[in-house]
Amino acid sequence: MINFKDFRSTISETANQINEKTVEKMKVGSGSKKYPAEIKKEGSKYVAYVDGDKLDEFKSEEEAKKGINDFVELMDL
Repeated sequence: MINFKDFRSTISETANQINEKTVEKMKVGSGSKKYPAEIKKEGSKYVAYVDGDKLDEFKSEEEAKKGINDFVELMDL
């Protein structure tokens, strides 16, 4: 039997997937290790994801791309 907390999280994840559109997909990282990164538009915000994890929300696609590159440089990926 599913509990209410799991049920609620499943519904919110599905609702988020409906409202988001992928703007750009790319590979980031250095050397032989490349990680998938993507920028999705959710409403009026651009959300950056690196390796499937949400990084942050940005006002524009250019800011999101810069945020991904800064994160990769900082983490030395």
